[in-house]
Amino acid sequence: MHTDNVKMDLEEALIHLQDLVTELRNGKIQSRDEPALAVQLKEIMEHIHHSWNCKDMTSDQIMAHSQEEYERLCYTVPNFFGNYVIGEFAVC
Repeated sequence: MHTDNVKMDLEEALIHLQDLVTELRNGKIQSRDEPALAVQLKEIMEHIHHSWNCKDMTSDQIMAHSQEEYERLCYTVPNFFGNYVIGEFAVC
């Protein structure tokens, strides 16, 4: 595992998470602002997905990715150890 690459992605996710918490605390995202929340969470999750999906790649391998491949690695949800499923859930 290339921990420097993982660390970089997780640091980026942390920045977005801290920004989101600040916005929520300051009332910038209200209960009806699901699109704003979705955009912030998408950014966080992309970095987490990318960190896991690229954990065994060198920096050179990551930098060689096309934009399409980069996006695929950001949007592909890892199935950590085969136990977790992320999907759409209806709220009752």
